[in-house]
Amino acid sequence: MKFYTKAAHSSTETKREQDNRQLAYEAACEGIVLLENNNNVLPIAPGKIALYGAGGIYTIKGGTGSGEVNERRSYTIAEGLEGVGYKITNQAWLSDYKTEYERKLARFKQEIAKKTRTLSINNLMNALGEQFMPPFGREITMADFIESDTETAVYVVSRQAGEGLDRRLDKGENNLDPVEIAHIQSLIKLYKKTILIINTGASLDTSFMDQLEGLGALVYFCQQGMEGGRALAAVISGQTPISGRLTSTWAYKYDDYPCAREFSYLNGDLANEYYREGIYVGYRYFDSFEVKPRYEFGFGLGYSETEIKLTDITRSNYDKKTKIEVQVLIRNTGTSNTREVPQIYVSCPSGKILREYQQLAAYTKTSILKPGEEQIVTLSFNFTDLAAYDEETASYILEAGEYIVRLGHSSRRNVPVAVIHLNDDAVISQHEHICPLKTEFEELKPVLTDNSKQLNTNRPLIVDYQKLPRLELDSSELKHTKHSYDKPRIYHDEQVDAIMKKLTHDEMVDVVVGAGMFMKKNKIDIPGSVGNTTSKFYNKGLINVALCDGPAGLRLARESGLKKDGSTKPYSMPLSFLESFPKIFKKLMTADPRKTQPVYQYATAFPVATALAQSWNDVLLEQVGQAICAEMVEYGVTYWLAPALNIQRNPLCGRNFEYYSEDPLLSGKCAAAVTRGIQSVDGVYATIKHYLCNNQEDNRNKVSSNVRERALREIYLRGFRIAVEEGRAKSVMTSYNKINGVYAPNSYDACTRVLRNEWGFDGVVMTDWMSTSKDRASAAQCIAAGNDLIMAGMGFDRKDIRRALKKGTLAQEDLERCCANVIRSIVHSRIAQEVSAEILS
Repeated sequence: MKFYTKAAHSSTETKREQDNRQLAYEAACEGIVLLENNNNVLPIAPGKIALYGAGGIYTIKGGTGSGEVNERRSYTIAEGLEGVGYKITNQAWLSDYKTEYERKLARFKQEIAKKTRTLSINNLMNALGEQFMPPFGREITMADFIESDTETAVYVVSRQAGEGLDRRLDKGENNLDPVEIAHIQSLIKLYKKTILIINTGASLDTSFMDQLEGLGALVYFCQQGMEGGRALAAVISGQTPISGRLTSTWAYKYDDYPCAREFSYLNGDLANEYYREGIYVGYRYFDSFEVKPRYEFGFGLGYSETEIKLTDITRSNYDKKTKIEVQVLIRNTGTSNTREVPQIYVSCPSGKILREYQQLAAYTKTSILKPGEEQIVTLSFNFTDLAAYDEETASYILEAGEYIVRLGHSSRRNVPVAVIHLNDDAVISQHEHICPLKTEFEELKPVLTDNSKQLNTNRPLIVDYQKLPRLELDSSELKHTKHSYDKPRIYHDEQVDAIMKKLTHDEMVDVVVGAGMFMKKNKIDIPGSVGNTTSKFYNKGLINVALCDGPAGLRLARESGLKKDGSTKPYSMPLSFLESFPKIFKKLMTADPRKTQPVYQYATAFPVATALAQSWNDVLLEQVGQAICAEMVEYGVTYWLAPALNIQRNPLCGRNFEYYSEDPLLSGKCAAAVTRGIQSVDGVYATIKHYLCNNQEDNRNKVSSNVRERALREIYLRGFRIAVEEGRAKSVMTSYNKINGVYAPNSYDACTRVLRNEWGFDGVVMTDWMSTSKDRASAAQCIAAGNDLIMAGMGFDRKDIRRALKKGTLAQEDLERCCANVIRSIVHSRIAQEVSAEILS
């Protein structure tokens, strides 16, 4: 058997690495958010500085689980500060902290090793979700202050999260500990300037702010990847403007979120999650229910003030989509360089359907503006995208009335600038019902139904809407779509048909069931890949292709051993939690450096998805996608299992760091941008995930996300639709959970009627890893539903499909359809252009 790998034989840093590292740095700079800057404490010139808190020297670059990346090196906040000229002067406290940290981490690793000793799936999943809580460090004393010899202190709070478990309230994973609050209070008393940095993948309960009077600045660092430490130093020193904006709402306290005590493990029923808030997620809830947030969606300070002003609003009617174009002037009115993110929201009239107070319609990001400099930008949106879903008629509708266009800096700092008047009701698209509820439940009803009311909390604002610019729209001008729900055709082309004709139905089963991380029969061998398609049919002209994890970069084995037969094994475990496995298993799974030749794969650890989205820069995100695409081509990867774009429904979700936002438009636009970048080379595929309603981690393999159809379509499906229609994603990964009692990969409604019939998706749908088993989703039902590829497949999956074929409960046509989709992706892949089956067979 011959093997083929593209791992490098040299460990020398390449130009591609250097270019991608620079892009990671730029992305990190743009995603850091300034939340407080009292008395203009920031920026602060390099000099002596005191650094406290866990995240200063043990900075968390990204979350755990499949979202990990094995890069060459990362920069901590301490390293970044020292790199631009700061001198960290409180060495005694940091030395004591290192000792305490290392002791606690060693104990944690021992505890995890005990849990994984039996290698049971439940124990492994629990180990995957367990997060190390760093120690808080000893008391900060007058002696520490004297040693530091500076008037500036930086305190870095860090928390980790990952797949498998949601963040625990009782473990302090969503709030500051009293010890940390006492530390910061001491710093405020001792130092003239105190800067608090939040190093977490998602928002924290900010009730601690009520106890920190006198705090100088608050910065949401998030988790910024391998260049995060250098980026933070650049923005707090003023070398580059700070320009990030929040992509989720930060409440005053956790209980301000809708249905807060009913989320995940808090509701006492891990079998069912009822989405009682309906469409009122994030700012839609805070606005419509008149709940004041501490830091609203879209918020972020800069080092300079800006003015945002409407200059013109026009419409075009291309293809009856009625595009609205808003021309905006942004002026830097301050004294420092800055960047701005002008945001447009629209308040739609409530009639038959109650609408949210406002929804994000468009955004962009300016270039760097010098003091006094202006820039004119054009923001656009399709008016039909404002339609609401009417469950009674299974249609998206726009109701007659006035649509108020709001322009500003954030969801709370905006003002009405124009009115669009629609003369009559319009049906935009006609659908069939999907994913019916098994159990009825009541949804929340909004307090605020007058969408003309101004929510600006800084000052009262009286608006004469009659004096605003107005656009008149006639409902007859709007495009109407009626969807057809026929069975998708089986894909045909010359290459696909040539292979399909050689396969029996029994062999087709092997094509639609993939292989896992440790199946070492893969002829195209990518060390650290999380899965592969089958290698059984090289003699029939079908190669295997590799699938690799994301979404903060390409997760590969950094260093591996090349064996004499040409196959590889990594030198270390590809996932950090796998290091807790018993030594005997790790020995089987890794290579011996003494008996193998080293090969290398250095990928880039970009900022996590939330941090990328906080840039509000779609151009930047597409560049990140292109950079990851270059690494995929370099190492021979076909499928990148990302981007992930589930809605940040609740701040406790363990995987929020992997997701972009609480808003479906922003999530979809970000995912579409990254997808375009990934697929900028033919035969390289992005896999948008986790489809659908994977909004919690506890019991994710069995929980039923119970959600009404309107919320399902307007909130949880919309981002995926944008990624498919605008990003042209070639692959979709279904989620573990059920939707209204039906497993996502077994849902014909989700996998076929929505994806293929309504959105025109024509790629591969795959399961998440080990979604199928006796007490989970059925592999045979996956194929019937239009979920083409079972990952990572097992023998019982093949048996299930063959049994269903024999019984007649699975149609041969459905198997052929899925098999053709998988083969199409393989034969047209980039790697297939480099390696032929004949060479390796």
